[in-house]
Amino acid sequence: MSSVALRRITGVTRHTPADAQDRPIPYTTTETVLVLAAALVFVGGLIHVGAAVDHFAEFPLYTLVFCSLAAAQFAWAALLLRKPSRRVMLLGCGFELAIVALWVVSRTAGVPIAPTAWVPEEIGSADLVETIGECVAVIAVLSVVFSARASLTRALVARMAPILLALIVVSALFGTAAHAG
Repeated sequence: MSSVALRRITGVTRHTPADAQDRPIPYTTTETVLVLAAALVFVGGLIHVGAAVDHFAEFPLYTLVFCSLAAAQFAWAALLLRKPSRRVMLLGCGFELAIVALWVVSRTAGVPIAPTAWVPEEIGSADLVETIGECVAVIAVLSVVFSARASLTRALVARMAPILLALIVVSALFGTAAHAG
């Protein structure tokens, strides 16, 4: 798929010089990282949809929580593609880190609102893959945010695309399949 077609799908636009109107302009490293981070966040939302379905019989409130998490992740992924402002990136990272914190608490101490309160849940493959994906997406987006200020984050952005792509594949194969049946 050409970069022009991908830009039309994702909404990521760049101003092109008049003499380059007919040539496709490749994505910058930053654009590539943001598109892949958005894809990883979107797949994470799909994993949460699967978790919502799986937990309905156990505790219907979990379904509402997982659907809310998924909707927020879908929205953040869309904003990363359409309007990746510094504020959007930082707020989304904070939200993703809050999801990770909730997961850690639910696996170590348990949560207070549950069929069995304060009983830790087991770690499953889908939720582990999703949590790793959330952490890597946060690292990738924060690297983009701070890449103008620090050479370490610029170097991280330059190396992030293959990591994100690998996690998208792993998340799609193992994360969504674990909740599929």
